Amino acid sequence: MFNQKTNVMKKLLFSMITVCVCSLIAAAQGDSEKESTLRPSKSIKLAGPRAGFTYIGGDLGKQLKDNNISQFISQVGWQFETRFFETRDGLQGLFEVVTLLGGFETSEPAISGSLLVGFRTRSGFEAGVGPSLSSSGGGTNSFVLAVGHTYKNDNIYIPVNFAIDPSPDAVKYTFLVGFILRKDKD
Repeated sequence: MFNQKTNVMKKLLFSMITVCVCSLIAAAQGDSEKESTLRPSKSIKLAGPRAGFTYIGGDLGKQLKDNNISQFISQVGWQFETRFFETRDGLQGLFEVVTLLGGFETSEPAISGSLLVGFRTRSGFEAGVGPSLSSSGGGTNSFVLAVGHTYKNDNIYIPVNFAIDPSPDAVKYTFLVGFILRKDKD
């Protein structure tokens, strides 16, 4: 049973990474006459609040359900973002740290943190992957994949993201939304 779930999670993770890589390649391809070189600019740092929820599936989700405990937990936190490059076509390289405090409605709230490396296209589509660490269950490590879209209106950024965290005992699906108010414009 464990090997079957591990194989399913590996296939799911491989599929998601393949979609991200294909999206990155498609986003990087532009008009063949355009030169896709990096813009000469310094890194840009942004930060802002995040709120949302996580649904817990897998064996842990089944245990929660069997004990009449909700599989949904609330999440609030903060995201720190650094743009470390941008091409002339608008493709941005990102490094993000997302810290969350979840499960206020439970007797055991948990702190989690994720380090993500990814990209954002000019249109706002974004994806990233990286390790995640959580205080729940005595401390768990996992690998998270996130996709989403950042909507931009003047100097206000509104990120809407979905993440999947497939670990051996639980698959966690997280939805987050937030905002960043930037004082200087792009």
